Amino acid sequence: MSMFTRNSAEPAPLAPPKPISKPDPSTPPSPPLQPQLHRSESSEPGKSVISNDLKIIGQGLKIISRGTLQVDGEVEGDVAGAEIIIGELGKVTGTVSAERVIVRGRTSGVIRAMTVALQASARVEGDIHHMSLAIEEGAEFDGTCRRPANSKELQPDLDAHTTTSS
Repeated sequence: MSMFTRNSAEPAPLAPPKPISKPDPSTPPSPPLQPQLHRSESSEPGKSVISNDLKIIGQGLKIISRGTLQVDGEVEGDVAGAEIIIGELGKVTGTVSAERVIVRGRTSGVIRAMTVALQASARVEGDIHHMSLAIEEGAEFDGTCRRPANSKELQPDLDAHTTTSS
């Protein structure tokens, strides 16, 4: 699958440049043009990818996505989103929290989600807090599973907040 397509049609010819005329001193100057910023009106969150050639390391690091986040690279820190997918080449060392977590790669740390799926290639070390858990044959899991009485404990905090230290 290609991300870019090429249009085989010939490009349209450019119009000849217009001559620059000198302003008439008797007319008032026009205000400068302001660039218009176009914002997407869609409130639909997108999909973000941390590709397999990317390694993110940080003390106290927290990556937050309001949509789907696919980790194909390596993250040493916490990851949160509406949906987190750890790809086959992906590795997360830290807490993973989302509405839904799909693990195909490696995680080391706590997973907190309403729905957790460990696929056959998954290697998980740490505890899983869930309402629904599916483990495919071939997946490796070393830790404990916990289903809380109140599902609100599993809601990810997707509001980015900063803290300052003195």
